[in-house]
Amino acid sequence: MSETADQMAPDASPGAVSKKSGVRRVNNVPMYLLAGVLGLFLLVMALVAADRSAKQNAPGVGTQERAGNTSMFAKEIAGEQVDGIVAPAQALTPPDMPTTPAADPVLIARPDNPDAPPAPPSGGQNLNQPGGVHDDEADRIRMAKMQMMEEAIKAKTTVQVIAPRSSGSAPGGNTAPPQTRDEMVARLAAVRQQIDAQRADDPTAAYQARLAQLRSSGVGGAGAGGGMPSGGAPTLLQTSASGGGNNYAQFAGNGQGDRWKLDSQPEAPRSPFELRAGFVVPATLISGINSELPGQIMAQVSQNVYDTPTGKHLLIPQGSRLVGMYSSDVAYGQSRVLIAWQRIVFPDGKAMDIGSMPGGDGAGYAGFKDQVNNHYFRVFASAFLMSGVTAGIAMSQDDGSNSVNGRPTASSAMSEALGQQLGQVTAQMIAKNLNIAPTLEIRPGYRFNVIVTKDMTFSKPYRSFDY
Repeated sequence: MSETADQMAPDASPGAVSKKSGVRRVNNVPMYLLAGVLGLFLLVMALVAADRSAKQNAPGVGTQERAGNTSMFAKEIAGEQVDGIVAPAQALTPPDMPTTPAADPVLIARPDNPDAPPAPPSGGQNLNQPGGVHDDEADRIRMAKMQMMEEAIKAKTTVQVIAPRSSGSAPGGNTAPPQTRDEMVARLAAVRQQIDAQRADDPTAAYQARLAQLRSSGVGGAGAGGGMPSGGAPTLLQTSASGGGNNYAQFAGNGQGDRWKLDSQPEAPRSPFELRAGFVVPATLISGINSELPGQIMAQVSQNVYDTPTGKHLLIPQGSRLVGMYSSDVAYGQSRVLIAWQRIVFPDGKAMDIGSMPGGDGAGYAGFKDQVNNHYFRVFASAFLMSGVTAGIAMSQDDGSNSVNGRPTASSAMSEALGQQLGQVTAQMIAKNLNIAPTLEIRPGYRFNVIVTKDMTFSKPYRSFDY
């Protein structure tokens, strides 16, 4: 303890270090183990390398590649040939085959003139040659065809051919003037018959004859003399004396029969399961509407719809799907979008085409009205920009200060023309923003009514999956 206290004393010199001081390793075994493992690994690697080297240097078993120079390879390919020409191989000698007696030569008939057209077929028979067979059936058919052709040539046609003649010529072809009164009357009668015959086939003449008949009966609006009005066009309906639209005479009736009698009668319902025109189908919009582009919309029936006669039979259940279209043709100042509903899809999968029934709001007004965007900011911004472009065009024009001897300079003329053209093009582009139609937007959830315009007749009340 005394020695330790002396070493820790403040006055002790740090130069003298005791042998007992410092750090000593307690155990060197791990270092020995690590060195042994490393040596073993190196030994294994050396053995593996030696084994591979021995296998590579060992003589191979099987066909060995032949080594040599290019002269040896060339000698194997060319053989003993010294020059560059290789002698051809000997021709193969065909083996001796047993011969048979020669067959008779085949005779081929060739025409004397190859360019001449082919002769007509003769049925494959030649009676002049020995062994030819006479075909009676072919002769009979040929004779029948010849007889039919002669009958068709000699037959009389039913087409009437009338030679054209001038307007002054007589129908009989006699162009001489009539000598007596009876001859003149006969010619006139023949001309009238010819005119009547032509009118029978002429639709224009038939129309004129019918028009003359209507005028004679007083329907065609003819005057006292039986002619047409001063305008020249026939009037098929008689107008009132005054011709004014605000005349009480148009409500006086036609003076025939009982003017207070109504011809129509009450009609019974076609079926007890019928929804008459004039009723409505309440619904709620599912998809939104934007009038910038046309498209298809969907809605859902919000209440059960019952029949018109009794109101007891369910026809359209709540939850049925409505499919329709809307129009994107919106004019300036328009605030309603046009809707047409075309189909009903029931909850069980059945569907019904309802034509084009209109849609209206809860108050009965046609069309839907929700949000209207008139694009005021865009329009007035375009107007302010247009005014700036106009002022720029005016300032770009020369006021005479840049002229020399009363004539403008080249730079002033170019700047003036450039400012004017650019200003006009910019003004035309901005002017298109002033013709913006309002955008109508109908948000989903909009409540409306489908106005029934035609009687909807059902075969039975609605029951799910009854098909």
